[in-house]
Amino acid sequence: MNATTTTTATGTARLLPLLTWRYLSEYARRLVNLVLLAVVPVVFVTLSAGAIADFADALGGLTDLGTIEAATAGWAASLLAGIAGFFHVTGSREADRRLAAVGAGTLRVVVARLTSALGLALVAGAGALAALALRTGIADTPRVIGVTFLMALIYLGIGATVGALVRSEINGSLVVVFAWMFDVFFGPAMGGSAGIIRVFPLHFPTLVVTDVASGHAGPLGDLGISALWAAGALAVGTLALVATTRPAPLTAPRLHGRPHRIAVALRYGFRDYRRNLVLWVLLVGLPVVFITLSIAVTPDDPAPVELVEHGQRSLQILSMSDLHGAIMVPITVGFLAGLAGLFVALGSAEGDRRLVLAGYRPLEVLAARLGVILFAALLTTGVALAVTGASFTPQNWIVFAVANVLAAVTYGMIGVLVGPRLGLLGGLYVMLALPFIDIGIAQNAMFDAAPPAWAAFMPAHGAIRVLLDGAFTPTFDEYGALALAVAWLAGVTSVAAAQFHHLASPHHS
Repeated sequence: MNATTTTTATGTARLLPLLTWRYLSEYARRLVNLVLLAVVPVVFVTLSAGAIADFADALGGLTDLGTIEAATAGWAASLLAGIAGFFHVTGSREADRRLAAVGAGTLRVVVARLTSALGLALVAGAGALAALALRTGIADTPRVIGVTFLMALIYLGIGATVGALVRSEINGSLVVVFAWMFDVFFGPAMGGSAGIIRVFPLHFPTLVVTDVASGHAGPLGDLGISALWAAGALAVGTLALVATTRPAPLTAPRLHGRPHRIAVALRYGFRDYRRNLVLWVLLVGLPVVFITLSIAVTPDDPAPVELVEHGQRSLQILSMSDLHGAIMVPITVGFLAGLAGLFVALGSAEGDRRLVLAGYRPLEVLAARLGVILFAALLTTGVALAVTGASFTPQNWIVFAVANVLAAVTYGMIGVLVGPRLGLLGGLYVMLALPFIDIGIAQNAMFDAAPPAWAAFMPAHGAIRVLLDGAFTPTFDEYGALALAVAWLAGVTSVAAAQFHHLASPHHS
């Protein structure tokens, strides 16, 4: 009996490191995933810290750039840890269940999976801290390092929980991403401190890393509650993984003139995405909540903006709340349309090749897929415009709406282009970072009256100049910007169509 027990213990000791290594190797099979896991925090901390400090100052939050920069390291690490944890779990749910069923054991598989995910969270945290050290140095090293990794662990647990419980990669990843967005942008650093905002996971860690006492942490203190959040999130993630990794019966997935064929493909494309309730709730609900809260927390202070009127470029003083209301629309629809394009392109790749084999022409299949993306972009843009219109009235609604549609559809096409090249996880990293850097920072008139020189090379530059013209001037003058926006849309659509034609070919392997 003792010999059997010893043999079993030895086997377990050998199996855990082996499983953990195999899980990490599986993730690293796409080198771009590891590269982006380390690079995205660097970009986030380096490019966004100053802009976020200005944003926080405008909203009545923290004004010290050093403390904001320290917080951005933890925010970046938490986002990437959450996404990595989600995909690390959801992409292997059935494989892990089969592995547990053939003798590896549920608990061993779960521990190995979480241990390998922890390695990914450590990489994300190290990349964010390295960027912070290179940019400004780390003022209070033990506190900043410790809380940065606590933030990563919190969202690693959240990502693992969502990955275990939500079957759809689209739904689950959007839940993680937008939970993080609300957590950060309505957190204490941005002036949010009351009511339900206090129960967000990063509320207390953000206060600790910025060296601000909450006054409402009780006997545990801000650091104690932060550690409790990390332990609780990992515990819930472990329980969710144990419950969903237990062996269970496997179910096999179930796989029917030109205008008519396109209509049939389009109908079935919509049927697939109509079942995705969470996606449509987010496409409709996120603009309502995010834009409403953003406008509500923005003070009515003066803000200088560079505008063109009657051919003359000049600075005009506008209301900060109006400016924020206008710029939040393209930020929101750019994110959502880009993610919709990414998921449509990747989620239908195999089905598209089957349609081509069944007799469809690639352009017919492409028209159906683009129809779904266009509908999603128009839906979320329409909702965002309606929400913004409740508190802000543009000077020219038509120009304002057209500019937002151009930004949304352009990023939808970029999502189509990026997905097959970088895969789901790498594509998601890029489609989170690119709209944020482009629309949220480079083109955002809340930070600078005129965009920096490098902003002219970003996809949304023309669309945002058109948007500002339509929002704040009675006559339209930005013809060059409109041409640039249309050129960007035509260019990325052409490249995406060529890529789609190649990938949908039955000879493509």
